[in-house]
Amino acid sequence: MNLIPFGPFTEIERLRRDIDEIFNLTYFERPRVDVFEDEKEVRVVAEIPGISKDDIDITVFDDSIKISGEIKRSSEYKEEHVRRSERFYGKFTRTIPLPCEVKSEEAKADYKDGVLSISIPKKVESKNVGRKIKLS
Repeated sequence: MNLIPFGPFTEIERLRRDIDEIFNLTYFERPRVDVFEDEKEVRVVAEIPGISKDDIDITVFDDSIKISGEIKRSSEYKEEHVRRSERFYGKFTRTIPLPCEVKSEEAKADYKDGVLSISIPKKVESKNVGRKIKLS
């Protein structure tokens, strides 16, 4: 029988993997995003490396944006040959609230070098012009 030295961090990592497996969760910290706003538009920039643009789904609502997709594991290596695997593989979903209402039908997206950039024009706010009413 081989003796394996005790390592607290190894045990913590094993526990995390076991818990993830129980709840069918992953350690992937969802796509990390930055949200920018100027006078005309809202921009969302997300880091999603290792995925084909065909595997990314983007849904823009009036007040939020949903990014989902799946990072597929390469079949280049057989499971028994893998000695360490820290990269994320699997499905992910993230819904990001937007700072204002946008024109979802005019959204544009670009994906290059693992960075997803989405530009969405803001809705023109209607000026709430009031009318004074005399009391009788």
